[in-house]
Amino acid sequence: MKKIIALLMMLTLIFSMTACGNTNDEGNSTTDSGKETSTENESTSNDDEKIEIRLLTRMAGTTTQVQIFKDVLKEFEAKHPDVVIVDESQGDESSFNNKLKTDIASGTLPNIFRIQGVANLSDYIENGMIMDMGPVYEANPEWSEGLAKGAMDYYKVPGYEGYYGVPMESGLIGVFYNEKVLNNAGIDKFPETWNELKEAIVTLNEADVVPIALGAKSTYMAGHLHNQIFYKWLGIDAAKALGTREKKWTDADVVETLTYVKELYDMDAFPEGTAGISDDIAVTQFLKGDAAMIITGPWNIGKFTNPEETEFADSIHSAKFPYFEEKPEFKDHDMQIISPYMVSGDLEGKEKEYTTELVMMLTSADAAKRYAEEAQFLMPRNDIDIADNTVSDLFKEVAELGGTSQGIAVDVFDFDPVGSMQDRTRNSIVGMFVGNTPEQAAQEIQSEIDNK
Repeated sequence: MKKIIALLMMLTLIFSMTACGNTNDEGNSTTDSGKETSTENESTSNDDEKIEIRLLTRMAGTTTQVQIFKDVLKEFEAKHPDVVIVDESQGDESSFNNKLKTDIASGTLPNIFRIQGVANLSDYIENGMIMDMGPVYEANPEWSEGLAKGAMDYYKVPGYEGYYGVPMESGLIGVFYNEKVLNNAGIDKFPETWNELKEAIVTLNEADVVPIALGAKSTYMAGHLHNQIFYKWLGIDAAKALGTREKKWTDADVVETLTYVKELYDMDAFPEGTAGISDDIAVTQFLKGDAAMIITGPWNIGKFTNPEETEFADSIHSAKFPYFEEKPEFKDHDMQIISPYMVSGDLEGKEKEYTTELVMMLTSADAAKRYAEEAQFLMPRNDIDIADNTVSDLFKEVAELGGTSQGIAVDVFDFDPVGSMQDRTRNSIVGMFVGNTPEQAAQEIQSEIDNK
């Protein structure tokens, strides 16, 4: 009972710190609420002999991506008549969280489920609640070798051997830029390095163009900027080290990442009054061509490619955030949205075999191709051959760039067990736009940890 209570307390923290937690400001691609069963199996005399596979994911509702998900479930049942699938997925975040808490408390964890983030997965691992997918990867290279390595490695938990999740959704959060605006200002190509970025900012300011649209009133935008800099300067393992307390926010190299954010602000890289601007205003500035760049994710691709939204639909491209010349080893350490399927650690025999097979079908190259072409939904695989004219060129750019990531993480706080770190880190970063120093920001964030 103590273990269950501890896990429930831990879950409360996890659910308070989702990586990109709502559709209004960060493009989370989850769907409407609903409880579905993949097929309606009529009662027969053989029902007791059927193997039941329960799923609790966020794939619920009526979108195209959900229909593809259900099609795979039906295909699996048709392939295995001795299986009945019970799909209890919930699109609504609150309903999902409550259902998972109830299942843990009652000891009835689904075969396939998801936990967003990795900050507290060690508790699940120690209690045997999550299966190590490493042996499955090794036994099925034709499937696993197509998964993006960086996405797989995200579910490696410090202090434990193995992989404790199969990535099923990804999407590069990088820089979208307006090629025409850059060219008009005299910039021939997107800046690939930090020094080139600073030179471009000076040039764009001289041309009276906002270099980077950023609305820090929606604090996640400032947080995403810092994440980009952090991973390019220190790599994703440094973020994990903050979560395990091997590093502190007041360490000199971590403070440097905050200093680089402040440097951009002091260079007028962002619109005037950025601390009071919301994300929708920042996106509008970019769509109108008043800003040359914006840091965002694939949820805005539809706007960027829609001629009714912007006259620059043919000029907008994507790129990774510029890397630091002195840190080339982190060039391909990137921020991405990422979500998993996880498998219960209590499974045995045929139930375990069927469950892992279903996870492989749900994350196969065939499924990924359908998701991309029919739903504009990205799965982290590098073996997808997307047919021409099924998706926009911009979507293809984002997919191809995401496939080159060697290290993947979401927000830096995603690795931290303290639930309040989302607000604390983002608010302290924004604080540098209204007078605080990087050292003050670092101390504020570290104090949030020290006072717990």
